[in-house]
Amino acid sequence: MADFLKRGALYLAPMSGYTDAAFREIAMENGADVCVSEFVHARAVLSKAPKVLEKLRIDVLARPCGIQLFGGDEFEMADAASFVEEYAKPDFIDINYGCPAPNAVDAGAGSALLKNVPKMAEIAKKVKGALKKIPLTAKMRTGWGAESVLPRAALELEEAGVEVLAIHGRSKNQGYKGDADWTLIEETANCLKIPVIGNGSAEKLTASELQESACFGFMVGRAAVGNPWIFKEIKAGLNGEYFIPPTAKERVETALKYLEKSLQNQGDDSLKAIRANLIAFMRGHGGFKKMRLALANSKTIEDVYMVFKGFLNG
Repeated sequence: MADFLKRGALYLAPMSGYTDAAFREIAMENGADVCVSEFVHARAVLSKAPKVLEKLRIDVLARPCGIQLFGGDEFEMADAASFVEEYAKPDFIDINYGCPAPNAVDAGAGSALLKNVPKMAEIAKKVKGALKKIPLTAKMRTGWGAESVLPRAALELEEAGVEVLAIHGRSKNQGYKGDADWTLIEETANCLKIPVIGNGSAEKLTASELQESACFGFMVGRAAVGNPWIFKEIKAGLNGEYFIPPTAKERVETALKYLEKSLQNQGDDSLKAIRANLIAFMRGHGGFKKMRLALANSKTIEDVYMVFKGFLNG
């Protein structure tokens, strides 16, 4: 078993455009136990372009953290994994077999691979062979459509060397709609020897469901966007404690902290990349509509500072 993993661990899911290094650090400060980076195309990694290398950044306070790779060519994936292990020194490499986005599917990667289970296993085997010290993990969905590839695909990935498997209980065609199939997740977890991380509205499970699950840990995705406190909330529920939601002031202060961390990492040209996260912090609390509009219309970092400082000093 991967030495970073503990039973009941809460993962921050990889989400393109949201789980950058700055947000991962804030999530860890608020109760996440493990983080996974935004997915990065193996071919882009091998280009070693500066913007791609920035996606491989892992800050000291945001560990354990894995780098998630996607791609449809097992040789590119293996080469990229080898480079990332040496360059970024992540705690693990994760393979994406679940992203339903067109840019992944059209490249024969992400959830497109759910149509070809032997290819999934072949990629995993090649990547595993390329890694020297760190574990290989993977994230997948139940299948492309109504017909599930579980538990067969999960067993093949285990055989190929995957050491931890995250399962999103929705198909590619479901996207993010409808209920996740937790019965299928649980059945698969009981079939495997490796730990399974359950994903798909995990934050909606009751404390009893979490405690009695066959899953070794749980992954939270969209519910954490703009709301890194979700991990504290889940843990409070598990401990029978009352969770106190963040105040409006705490939300703004956290957004400002995220902005400053992002500037340290990416520089003054980062506004386009981080705007969605900044606006997301302003959701879920009354009275923020004007701030969200102001952030959406901000042209410069100085404009964003004025929005936040105006609130905090008002």
